[in-house]
Amino acid sequence: MAHTTEITVDWGDTDAGGLIYYPRFFHFVIVGLNNYFRLATDGEHPMERYRRAGYVLPAVEASASFHSPLRAGDEAVIETTVVDSGTSSLTLAFTIISAADDERVAEGEVSFVFVDDAFEATPLPDEIHECIRARGDA
Repeated sequence: MAHTTEITVDWGDTDAGGLIYYPRFFHFVIVGLNNYFRLATDGEHPMERYRRAGYVLPAVEASASFHSPLRAGDEAVIETTVVDSGTSSLTLAFTIISAADDERVAEGEVSFVFVDDAFEATPLPDEIHECIRARGDA
């Protein structure tokens, strides 16, 4: 079942035309990812916790389809679902829905690999796998 995160588009998220600048959708995907995994870290910021321990979770592949724009001040909901998880990687699907009219504005997938400070793939922490199972995902 998708985990939801509410967001508000800020003026700084928009381009000169007043529309959300498309890479900002991926920023909101990361907001949803961090919110999703707060369950695994008892509310602590997940990626900061892992960074302090010498690990990071960089994106290695991303795709998206954009259906309608968002503007500064618009509110939306990000639905985050882990659709695949391996030993050291995970792929999440996201859907961003406008809160004003319940319209789907963007959707896609992003794949990540958990790496150590030498940038070598390393197993995801057990708490991550447990969180994914607790949420009923992959």
